[in-house]
Amino acid sequence: MNKSLPLKLKKEPLLEAVWEIRFVLKNPSADDLLPGLLSKEFPIKYKNIVKLPTSDIPDPIAENVPNLRYLPKIRLEGDNQAIQIGKRSISLSCRRPYPGWKIFSKDIFSLADAIQNTGLIDKIERYSLKYVDLIEILPADLSCLNLNLNIKKIKIITQPIQLRTEIVEDDITHIIGITSPAEVMNPGESEKHRGVLVDIDTIKRLDENSWNNHEI
Repeated sequence: MNKSLPLKLKKEPLLEAVWEIRFVLKNPSADDLLPGLLSKEFPIKYKNIVKLPTSDIPDPIAENVPNLRYLPKIRLEGDNQAIQIGKRSISLSCRRPYPGWKIFSKDIFSLADAIQNTGLIDKIERYSLKYVDLIEILPADLSCLNLNLNIKKIKIITQPIQLRTEIVEDDITHIIGITSPAEVMNPGESEKHRGVLVDIDTIKRLDENSWNNHEI
């Protein structure tokens, strides 16, 4: 008999969950309006407004360098969540403690509604959901994953590794990254966490121009 999936794990492996939407503005110069409009929508939940170093990158340079084009420039911060806003992207980041999908998804839909209500978005290019997990195991090795990796006759288990692969299902792409061993430190903590880092970024690209054609 199959057991139902748990709603909450005893030891939370999640470091960060990030929902992101990428878009084209109706008026490229209207990006300066987005932080103020979204801050007005969530005056209590995201109280702090932080200007990021990327805001100093001139727009002509950012537009012509793919790796810079979608970087956020402003961050609206609240407890363990933050809205990051760029000229072509907006994301919602949630760090530990993760409240669970039921609560996080409500925050995603609230933000999506707020973005739509600005009336500034012309076209949605894609949206994505990324989870970054650290499986705390020492010594760190791949035995904790449902993964078999061999190079000729050598089975890779305890060897240091950085692995990235893409799995495409119809119009959805899953980008999977594995790093072992990994060492991270959560914001506001002094303790280092060690183990196997696994991140999964699920991306849906869109072709239609109208926002109303999509279920975010």
